[in-house]
Amino acid sequence: MNRLIFSIFLFPVLLLHSCAQKQELEHVPAKPDYSSPSSWYVVSDDSAKADIFYVTPTCVWDWSDENGFLYHHADISNIEQREAIRPSLELADAIFGEEASFYAPYYRQITLESWMEGEAIVEKRFPLAMSDVLEAFDYYMDHFNNGRPFVLAGFSQGAKAVVELLKVMDKEAYERMVVAYVIGYKVTEQDLTYAYIRPAKDSVDVGVVVCYNSVEKVEAIAPVLSPSAVCINPLNWSNDTLTAYLNDTVTVKKDDKHQVLLVNGFSSADLFLPQLADLFVQGNYHLYELTFYQDCLARNVARRVQAFYAKK
Repeated sequence: MNRLIFSIFLFPVLLLHSCAQKQELEHVPAKPDYSSPSSWYVVSDDSAKADIFYVTPTCVWDWSDENGFLYHHADISNIEQREAIRPSLELADAIFGEEASFYAPYYRQITLESWMEGEAIVEKRFPLAMSDVLEAFDYYMDHFNNGRPFVLAGFSQGAKAVVELLKVMDKEAYERMVVAYVIGYKVTEQDLTYAYIRPAKDSVDVGVVVCYNSVEKVEAIAPVLSPSAVCINPLNWSNDTLTAYLNDTVTVKKDDKHQVLLVNGFSSADLFLPQLADLFVQGNYHLYELTFYQDCLARNVARRVQAFYAKK
């Protein structure tokens, strides 16, 4: 598991961080063209009964071009950056796309340094990334979806994009949405005032939002991911505080006050990545939100798709 996490989150460090020289000027990469196949990661299945629209997590560090200009957003045409994003796409497809066609846009995601600089910087830079996601989703609905039900999913920065997408989604699209997975990010009380942001209550309700964050103890909660008003346990698909078992030695229980999952049984020291300590202290399991529960998530996608068709 550590080897997989290394490839998803630390490969960008080794590949890109050395080329990021701080400069006064900031520049923005070219806008993606979502009519071009190169702007998408697609794994299509003609027999699939549903689609996955997936938004990737943060995989890119600040970087500089050949002129030394500094960038805080990914360049989707940059081969090295695309390679840095690829493992997260492959993992998500393996989890969410087992019985569905998988569509993920490359977008000008904000960099890891942006998150390290705090929420004000995130909110300043994220609208550019979000404009790409909105355009990509519109293109997906117009050209790829063909009336099929779809699952909306995102992890970390991608989960933030899912929340924002739900706020502006129209009724026609929402009626096709099976579920929205907001993994490794927050759903606030303010977010819940939007009509299409409804917390999941069990394993088969549809048109709902699944959200969770995992920590060893509440002191390890990442401020940028808090406070959340929503948390469902992906082991038993309940929002109660009963203890669930990931295996014989690992338990997962929701903390009702902080709306996070308390995971006990792992060695937090073994799973700690010092390179990202500015974001995730020891005992924060943000980097493992998909891999801890990947079998549960895969089964749940299938169950909710079945439930969607049953209700229709």
